[in-house]
Amino acid sequence: MDNIAKKNFLELYLVKQKELGKRQREYKKILSTKLKTRKETIIEASYQNAIEQLRLEKDDLRAQIWVASGITHQRDNKRCLKNIKCHVQCQESLADDIRKLKVAIANLEREISRVNKQVYDLNRKTVPDTQHQAYVAKARKKLMILENQLEVGIRRECGFAAANAELREELIKILNHRTFFNESYTKLVQKLNSDKKYLIDLIEYALGTFDNCIEVYEKIDNIIKRETKERDLRKVEMQGIMRKIAADADNTEFMDIKGKARVMADLQPKEYARREKFRRDHTKKINLYNKILEKIQAYTQTQNVEKVIEKFQQQESLYYSYFNYANELSYHMTLLTNSVNRLYNDIDSLKKANLNTLQEQTDTIAKLENTLQEKQKKNAELKKISDANDARLDNLLQGIKTLFDLCKGDAAPLMVLLGNHTQVDLVNVRRFLKILERRIFDITASVYVMERQSDARSYPDYVVKQIEKVCEWPTDINDIVLTQQCPECAEGEAFNMDDAGDGGVVVHTVEEAKQKLHEKVNQPEMQYRLHSISQCRLPRSRVLAAKRHV
Repeated sequence: MDNIAKKNFLELYLVKQKELGKRQREYKKILSTKLKTRKETIIEASYQNAIEQLRLEKDDLRAQIWVASGITHQRDNKRCLKNIKCHVQCQESLADDIRKLKVAIANLEREISRVNKQVYDLNRKTVPDTQHQAYVAKARKKLMILENQLEVGIRRECGFAAANAELREELIKILNHRTFFNESYTKLVQKLNSDKKYLIDLIEYALGTFDNCIEVYEKIDNIIKRETKERDLRKVEMQGIMRKIAADADNTEFMDIKGKARVMADLQPKEYARREKFRRDHTKKINLYNKILEKIQAYTQTQNVEKVIEKFQQQESLYYSYFNYANELSYHMTLLTNSVNRLYNDIDSLKKANLNTLQEQTDTIAKLENTLQEKQKKNAELKKISDANDARLDNLLQGIKTLFDLCKGDAAPLMVLLGNHTQVDLVNVRRFLKILERRIFDITASVYVMERQSDARSYPDYVVKQIEKVCEWPTDINDIVLTQQCPECAEGEAFNMDDAGDGGVVVHTVEEAKQKLHEKVNQPEMQYRLHSISQCRLPRSRVLAAKRHV
């Protein structure tokens, strides 16, 4: 505390000295001026007052420095430094002891974790009765679900069979309707064909008769034309004949006078027979055509030929519509036939699917039964393993109890928690192990102390050689400090013993040293962090690194 007070006092003294020098320089500047105004005079007076005050403070500081540099204060400072060094040494020794104890505790925790792991492995390999019963209940539940599924499948199959029977009855009805429809359709088609044939024959007969009439008319027209032509020829011939008769009369008269008269022969009978036959044939044809026309007119009940033709066209369109209706019925029959075939195919596919489903269900049930048997075998094996593990665990717990009794452990703190359950089990084994561990440590420490206290030893070596245990894996220094300190930066940060004052360098505590090291290692900038000379940013360090690489 005295060193800190001295340091503060010296800093205050230096500040006052700097301010005094500044005021003196300003005062000299003011004195060097030629004339002084009222303002300058006031400022000078204020400066003079400030100088007087600073002189008084200077005298006070000198007196305080003289008092602080006395022999009594120096003796107190030395005594405090000696106490601090003693405390630091004690702290270092205690830190070493704490480190050893921490190492021993870590080793004990490692052993405890190993024992806990073994206990966990034993617990993991053990199958409790509740878990086994739960597994059996789960298997029974699964078997019940499969039985329910089988029953549902059988019911569904029965439903499909009933639906198939209904569909079969419906198909039989459809087939009966189809048979009746086919018969009716066949009768109608036959009747239509017969009527159509009769009408076609009648129309052909009428058309043939009409063609014959046209031919007869043409022939009659030709005959009339020919007769007209023949009449003209006959007229010419008659004129010629008349001229000839006149000439013949003249000649006859001449011949009567000059010769005898001759008798002319008539036409031949064959020509008369041909002409008569032709006339009779044409008369028969005309009469036949007239009778046919009369029948058609009587059937159609009309005397107009155009109306007869119109009625024939109407009948033709009617029979054509009948023909279209028959085609439509045939198309619908085809659709019904396809539907029936499709229904038969669906029925066959459903039967096959039912058979396949039943077979799959049977196979699934067989597989499940095999799986159940395998699981039962595995459960029996696991039960044996569980019994063996239980026996082994009981032996281990009994061994812990025996060790506890041999070590004469005190279980009084656990009596409140255990109650009537004083035996070692999986619930309270940790508590017994903790008490047993403490008891073993106490016995080991007692043996260690007793062996060291006894002067006369009849045995050549100690039973307990050492209590603490050295760490098996010491931490490498390279894992803590990754590189060496840059010499340039270390030289700049080093303390000068002469500039430290009378007190010297202040010794840091362990926590302060750790904090300083942590700040040094975790600096955000490489220049202020612990670094080597090749990573330093100072110009001289770069020059040295370049020379080293060259």
